[in-house]
Amino acid sequence: MDDTFLQDEEPTFDRATLEIKNENIDTISSRSVKNKDAGVTSSSDANSVPVGVPGIPYTRIDCHTFFSDRNDVVERALADCKRDLLSSAEEDELIGTWMLTEISLWDTEKERLVLLTKHSLYTVKYDLISLRILEYNRLSLEDIDTLVAGQLVYPPASLLPRLNGFAEGFSSLIHSAVRQEWSSITSLSSTAQFEPRNRNMFGMRLMWNKGQPLSVDKKWNPFAKNIPWLTFSSHPLYWHKGSESDRTKYDVHELHSTLLELLPESCQKLDNSIVIENYVGLGSLVHNRTGLGFFKIRGKISF
Repeated sequence: MDDTFLQDEEPTFDRATLEIKNENIDTISSRSVKNKDAGVTSSSDANSVPVGVPGIPYTRIDCHTFFSDRNDVVERALADCKRDLLSSAEEDELIGTWMLTEISLWDTEKERLVLLTKHSLYTVKYDLISLRILEYNRLSLEDIDTLVAGQLVYPPASLLPRLNGFAEGFSSLIHSAVRQEWSSITSLSSTAQFEPRNRNMFGMRLMWNKGQPLSVDKKWNPFAKNIPWLTFSSHPLYWHKGSESDRTKYDVHELHSTLLELLPESCQKLDNSIVIENYVGLGSLVHNRTGLGFFKIRGKISF
């Protein structure tokens, strides 16, 4: 296109530019609203969300690195669990199955299969690479005395929100530099990108301690077993699946609503924030941000 053409068509060109730009804005806005209603954020939308504002968790992960994202892998794992764990309990009717995130006492996230029957709840550590059960636990629903559902939060004195904010801001800078998004790097230099961040996630805790506090030898022992509660949140893939049917098996809300109908009347059912007692937790910060509790492709190796 030569200079003469530009000069002759200048008024029309300007108007066309403005019209196209408005169409793009409308398209982006409608897609953003649609994704927000669906609970899904694309990578382009995630980068445009101000980091200082609480957003959808796990926006920067590559969901295709999860073995649980592969076709029929989760279904195969659940079928193996049903065959091996429920074969001796034929009278125990299977109610539902999920792939969720279990949060340990020390705030580490771990990928777990959950099988709910009429009388029991099974949590299974399953190797999605070699396709075998590594370990499992069975909890009788009759033993559960408290069900708590609400936002996962840290204690007021915890440093984790600040550490999470710093880690997210630094990660955003690196991400933009690698992709050579120089304008984004300029905007990321503001302190808002490093503001404290809580988990911003819904969770559920099942307790069978009958109101008794955890003993000191278990509370401060990272290798302690038999902790009298389980804490679950949705699997990271929940925020990256397009259809509602695909997302259901990763959704902790589904497990919560099903349990409400199965638990005995004597069980307390509370809607409160769930406090994750992690005050410094550099180990859990590294563990969770690198996804060590999930079976993933990690460069040339997978574990």
